[in-house]
Amino acid sequence: MNDSEQHILEVLNIDSAEKLFSDIPSDLKVRLTNIANGISEMELLSEASKIAKKNYTGNINFLGNGIYDRFIPSSVDSILSRSEFLTAYTPYQAEMSQGMLQALFEYQSLISDLTEMDYTNSSMYDSSTALGEAMRMAYRVNGNKKVLLPENILKSHLSVLRNYGSGIDPTFEFYKLDPDSGEIDIHDLRSKTTEDSCCIIVYNPNCYGIVESKINEINTFKGNSLLIYYYDPVSLGVIKSPGELGADIAVSDGQGLGISQNFGGPTLGLFSFRKEYVRKSPGRIIGKTIDKDGKDAFVMTLQTREQHIRRDKATSNICTNQALLSIASSIYLAIVGSSGLKNIALTNFSRAKLLQKKLEKISGVDPYVFKGVFFSDVVVGVDTNNNLEEKLLEHGIMGGITTESLLNIPPVKNSKTYFFSVTEKRSEDEIDLLAKTLEVVK
Repeated sequence: MNDSEQHILEVLNIDSAEKLFSDIPSDLKVRLTNIANGISEMELLSEASKIAKKNYTGNINFLGNGIYDRFIPSSVDSILSRSEFLTAYTPYQAEMSQGMLQALFEYQSLISDLTEMDYTNSSMYDSSTALGEAMRMAYRVNGNKKVLLPENILKSHLSVLRNYGSGIDPTFEFYKLDPDSGEIDIHDLRSKTTEDSCCIIVYNPNCYGIVESKINEINTFKGNSLLIYYYDPVSLGVIKSPGELGADIAVSDGQGLGISQNFGGPTLGLFSFRKEYVRKSPGRIIGKTIDKDGKDAFVMTLQTREQHIRRDKATSNICTNQALLSIASSIYLAIVGSSGLKNIALTNFSRAKLLQKKLEKISGVDPYVFKGVFFSDVVVGVDTNNNLEEKLLEHGIMGGITTESLLNIPPVKNSKTYFFSVTEKRSEDEIDLLAKTLEVVK
C-alpha cells in the first residue's frame, strides 16, 4: 500500500480497503487467484484473436424469422458513430438537442411514409414489446379483452403478449391458417370475431413466411376491434402497406433496416398508428413547430410516460427506447431510397423462389409444403431423423431450424418441417451449396 492509499484509508477512518465492500456477502465476492502479470495491448489482441478463432465466423447464413443477415451500407455505421448521435440519453432539453430531435422526427416521417400510417412514435424496444404495447393500446381504445391471434404465432411473441397482458387480463383466442396455402383461414377468423373482440393481430408475411392475400377482407367484419398489422419493413418495397390494407396499428422489427444481427439484439420496435388513436399511444412523439425567431424547432410533443404524469394515467413506462437504432434505420432508408428498397424486396422474392426450385430436385425434401408465396422465410419438409441444424453447421451452413421450436403450433405435415431464410445477400452459388449439402446430410 502506498502513501496515497494509506492517507485515503485514514480520512475514511478504516484500516483496509476491504471495509469498503463489507456490505457484500463474502460468498458473492469474486476471489481472483493465479492471475498472470499484465501484458501489452498488442499481446492482448493476439490472445483475444486466438480465442475468437474458436467461433464460427465464415458460415453461410440461412437463419431468419425476424433477425436477418441483410446487407448494411458501410455509411450507416459511419454516420451513426458520430458523437452527436452516439448516446442513449433522452433529449429532454430541446434547445440543446435540435440535431437529435430532428433526426428522430425524420425517422418518424420515414416510417410513416413507408407504412402509409398517420403517426409513428420514436421507437419501441423491439418487435415483441411493440406488439405487446399495440395490444394494450387497443384495450385502451375499446376496453375489450378478447385478442385474436394466428395459431402459428411465434412463441417469443406470444410469451411477451402474455406478459404485457398482466393487469388487463386479456383472453387469447387463436384463429386457423389454411393447411394448403398457409394463409389466414378468413372464414375461421370471421366466425371468431365478435363484438367483444379487442383486436385482431395479423402478420404479413405471416409466421410461415407467406405473403397474405386476404387481409383487406378483415375490414368488412372487424367491427370495433382494432386491426394490428405486423409487417416486414423490407417487404413494403413491393407489397401493399399496412395503411393501404386498413391497419389501425402497424408494428414491426426494424432490424432489417441497417441493424446487424447482434446475436438477436438489440433491435428496434417500429410502431405506427392512425391519428384518432394518438392520445392512446405508448412511448413519445417528436413534433415540429416554429420558434419565436421563426425557425423550425423540434420538441418532444407527446410523452405520456409515468415519469411525467401520474402512473395510472400513463400509456407506457418506456424510457430511452431505441433512439440510436431509430437513426440507423433512417440512415439506411435514406441511402437505399424507394427504388433500392423495391429492388431488395424483389430480390428476396426471387431468392425464395430459387431456393424452392433448387430443393425440389432432392428426394425426401418438399419445398412446397404450402402453396402460398414466400418472402424471406421458407418452410421446407424434410424426411430425416438427423439433427439437421447440427449436420448443416458441420458443413459451414447455418439454418434448418425446426418450425416446432419457433411456432406456437407448427404445420401438421407428413414430414418434419424446417425454416430456411434467404435475403439479398444469399447468392445462387450459396443456395446451390445448401441444396447439395442438404442432399448429403438429411
